[in-house]
Amino acid sequence: MRTVLRWFVAAVLVGHGLIHLLGAAKGLGWAEVVALPEPIGPAMGLAWLTASVGVVATGVLLAARHRRWWVAGAVGVVVSQAVILTSWNDAKAGTAVNVLLFAAVGYAFARNRQKGAAEL
Repeated sequence: MRTVLRWFVAAVLVGHGLIHLLGAAKGLGWAEVVALPEPIGPAMGLAWLTASVGVVATGVLLAARHRRWWVAGAVGVVVSQAVILTSWNDAKAGTAVNVLLFAAVGYAFARNRQKGAAEL
């Protein structure tokens, strides 16, 4: 069951990260994105791109069973939620995935911390 859950969460994260590319495409002038009517400037486009890279990397690291995937996830969830807040009316649904990511990161952090304490 754990393997199925890990792959499910990884797939959701990669999909969420790819959706962040819509904000990057609009902000950086790569494409007109009708789904995001609020304006996104170049600086925010870069932030959306950063969120995309962070969340996709988290999904890939989780799928690959990298021990420290949660570090990328912690950064990814903060950047992702920050850019979602800047386009709240258009992107608020992404918060649900960020809650999932935040819970997974918190669980992995706590588990890693317990293992580290046991090694002392």
